[in-house]
Amino acid sequence: MTTPLAPVLYASTDALKLVLDSTDAGTGTAAQLSDEQLVMALTAASDRVSLYANTEFTDPVPSLITSLTLDLAAWWATSYYLKQKEMPATHPVQLRYTEAVKVLEAARKGEVNLLGPGADGTAGAAGGGRVINRIPAIFTGQDSNTEVVNGVLAPARVTGPGRGLITMPPDGQTTEYW
Repeated sequence: MTTPLAPVLYASTDALKLVLDSTDAGTGTAAQLSDEQLVMALTAASDRVSLYANTEFTDPVPSLITSLTLDLAAWWATSYYLKQKEMPATHPVQLRYTEAVKVLEAARKGEVNLLGPGADGTAGAAGGGRVINRIPAIFTGQDSNTEVVNGVLAPARVTGPGRGLITMPPDGQTTEYW
């Protein structure tokens, strides 16, 4: 039996408690949740940031990533704390969550660089962050009939005689290509 890996968190439970605390020292807020519950919220938030960014960040985690994670985690923690009660659209946690999702959607569309510009204008040089590829290197572009064209994954160009048949299961239709 293997031991599960510890979740990769982009913020600490102490930082999340500070976000959740109000002027009443966290009484009556999600800051009262257990550390285990806060780790669940941070895990959910960190996983979603990784999903939107299509990468996993390592030390040092860029500050924007930590901020987005805290905004999402505060929403998760507050939803755990409220136990199925409604959170109004004007609630500060809901507003921060909505803004964080907007930034992540813009990053997914390529409109925002989550790593920040580097000294040479490329991603990552100043903002830090490294990509961890967890996919084993067992397939090549030739296996998937793809190639990288101008930094974008694209279908491979047909070379050689350029003639063949493609079978489209399940109905068995074939299409001739040139």
